[in-house]
Amino acid sequence: MRFVRPAKGGSVPAHPARVASAAITTSFALAVLVAVGTLTDQTVLIPPLAATTAIITATPEAPVAQPRHVIGGHMLSCLVSFGVLALGWHGPWAAAVACGAACGFALLVRAAHPPAMATAVMIMLTDPPANSFVPLLAVGAALLVLVQMLSSRLQREVYPTSWW
Repeated sequence: MRFVRPAKGGSVPAHPARVASAAITTSFALAVLVAVGTLTDQTVLIPPLAATTAIITATPEAPVAQPRHVIGGHMLSCLVSFGVLALGWHGPWAAAVACGAACGFALLVRAAHPPAMATAVMIMLTDPPANSFVPLLAVGAALLVLVQMLSSRLQREVYPTSWW
């Protein structure tokens, strides 16, 4: 959703077709996560992935909406967070440290994705089992990218604009 900046600094809302597409694609993508969760008897629809969906569908041309950022950002946050947990650190203070470290590493490797910082906090506050959480998060992030790819193809738009 590109915003055109008028001369006085305001912004013009997105085209109605883009708004409708983003709303429908967001609902469909999140329903896919719910279906996967139902089939696996696991929670796949988590707040960070809902935020990711909004970014991907509303601003598919944005750098943070590209697969490298979406999948890489969430996986990097997992790695950092489970590393911090392995050190024996837990709770809100550890979440602040893990989130900051994940943000720094993501910027270093050009995979920044703001919702992935919420993934770091969520891991630190809930201490989920890595053997189930990591694969479900990876599948969830990949499915969101795939749904947006499908939506873009149906509308003859380009997504992703870059893979790496």
